[in-house]
Amino acid sequence: MKLPDDFQWVEATPDDDWSGARLDLDGHPILEVSACRGGWLVVVLLDDPRQPQANVAVRSVPAGMRWSARWALSRADRLRVLAARRNAQRPVARQTQPSPAPSLVSGPLPYAREEETLDA
Repeated sequence: MKLPDDFQWVEATPDDDWSGARLDLDGHPILEVSACRGGWLVVVLLDDPRQPQANVAVRSVPAGMRWSARWALSRADRLRVLAARRNAQRPVARQTQPSPAPSLVSGPLPYAREEETLDA
């Protein structure tokens, strides 16, 4: 199923420390298909308080991606609103000079499920 251009699938590679696939909307993680107890689970990362979505068990990553594409297409406009609000709620980072000390973080942090209360 073809998704609009602002939705992108990110699939894990054998070198990654995670498995499955993640659906992003303009860089915002929307949902992921991840391994769970010998099977696969679709976990919605961008919750809509109007239409809560339970996790969905699927038999494979491709099956999870198909279910996710149908789910995202049916809610594309609402997901765009939620992603824009999430982006607007984050504080704007000040432009500062980089610290001369090395960073203690070795790489990007994994995505975590964020619970937000959004009205509209």
